Amino acid sequence: MEFRFTDPVLDFSDGLQVLKSYHQDFLDRGRQLLTLAENLVEQGMNETLANRCVEMHCHYFHANRLHHLDEEHGLFPMIVDRSELINGMIERLVLDHEEIEEEWNALGAMLARPGDISDFKRLRELAVSFEKILREHVTREEEDFLPELENMLSPDQKKMAGEAMANLRHLQIA
Repeated sequence: MEFRFTDPVLDFSDGLQVLKSYHQDFLDRGRQLLTLAENLVEQGMNETLANRCVEMHCHYFHANRLHHLDEEHGLFPMIVDRSELINGMIERLVLDHEEIEEEWNALGAMLARPGDISDFKRLRELAVSFEKILREHVTREEEDFLPELENMLSPDQKKMAGEAMANLRHLQIA
């Protein structure tokens, strides 16, 4: 079986919409991850669940990295130093990214090698912790950060952010 990352975004014409698409994907995948972890505790490993582990690893490995790059390279440079509030938000979000990556490293190592998982309860603990920190990050962005940016950025700036995000993927948009 071949595993490929499918970007949850097809339209890069608005950088804020790109972020929102990733947020929805993270929330949906988080629920799937928790279900997978629970299934492993209840059933143990089988081929279907092993494939699901590898699929989750493939998706999060790419999605986390791209989402953080989208923000740190595609959006933050456009808004840094606009206000103390924005600078504080950026600093908090970058710290979130570091925490998410730390949580991911432990979980991702297990998901990448499902045949080596011997402690399904530990995997569930890691999945719950990872999902929680990612969900909290998404909530912080959706409720606090993005509303500020909606008011701050012009349509052209949102488009420029989307183009920068597309460029990170080596995509060309019309």
